[in-house]
Amino acid sequence: MLCVTLLNSLGAHNLTDKISVIIPVYNTGKSALKLILSIVKGSYKNLELIVVDDGSTDDSKQLITEFIRQYNLRFKNQSKPTIKLFSKSNGGASTARNFGLKKITGKYVAFTDSDDSVDPTFYEKLLMALKKYEDLKTRDLKVALAVSGVHYKRLNTRHKKDIYCNEIKGRAPDETFKEYVLRVMYTDGRLYAVSNKLFRADIIQHFNLAFDESMTFAEDTKFTLEYLTAASRVHFNRIEYVLEPLYHYNFGTTTSIVGNSSLSWGNWLKSYQDFIKFAGKKRSKKANQYLNRIYLRWKISHALAVARSSQSFGHKLQHTGLFQLILAEIIIKFRR
Repeated sequence: MLCVTLLNSLGAHNLTDKISVIIPVYNTGKSALKLILSIVKGSYKNLELIVVDDGSTDDSKQLITEFIRQYNLRFKNQSKPTIKLFSKSNGGASTARNFGLKKITGKYVAFTDSDDSVDPTFYEKLLMALKKYEDLKTRDLKVALAVSGVHYKRLNTRHKKDIYCNEIKGRAPDETFKEYVLRVMYTDGRLYAVSNKLFRADIIQHFNLAFDESMTFAEDTKFTLEYLTAASRVHFNRIEYVLEPLYHYNFGTTTSIVGNSSLSWGNWLKSYQDFIKFAGKKRSKKANQYLNRIYLRWKISHALAVARSSQSFGHKLQHTGLFQLILAEIIIKFRR
């Protein structure tokens, strides 16, 4: 009955370049169905949804299987987004995304989390940004990555806000691509996650890029940095921003909470090493300045993560210093 209800009122189609959308699912079948429906009802139709059931222990796989069956029957003779369901043993989001990368056939790829949602124009507008200068065939205007703003919703407090919709200062003439990326990384968090982005599949495939399956923290940031490194090697050295909150991030679901992995400074430090690797051994004075600012940002973010945890004050002190913890506790009282 749920599948029948969700399948009502799908619209017309407009085919161009194919986008593969990888959606990991672990015990999030109902929210995944709502996400899938919103995607196929959206403005962009040449989509390939790669749904990867990561060893769910509930009825998620059965729900999605039935949805796909009814979807294909109802729109049998129509051009429509395709939905493919794959199953694997449980290994986490990174393993599911890597599994999905082996199945894609699209020219572009997006990573969308099953408990989030997207604006109906999300994929269309990101693709337009990625292809912005394609007809000019200019080496300096080859776009590597398209990034959207985010509608952030904290589920426990129902607090909502739009983030990453402000202008980013453009790359200066004397600024290298790596310096520019590091500057954006310390300025705000819009480049950290992969979910509000559209990537070029050929770059990922040519350089055999994959998520680090050994990481439980900041693996998205590492993948983005490695992707941008690879893109710059083939002269794709521009990032385009869509300054609208097109990706809807739900914070507070069982899969959106980082949990204990964010409490360990060692995990933050390991992530910081990824920035050092990205900057390279022969880096400029400016790059070193940006790295220092990222390190400070990481220290502050770590303290805030510890302060927000549900642990007792004494247990929190095992993860950070007294002064940092008190300051972080004060900050979060005035921040939602």
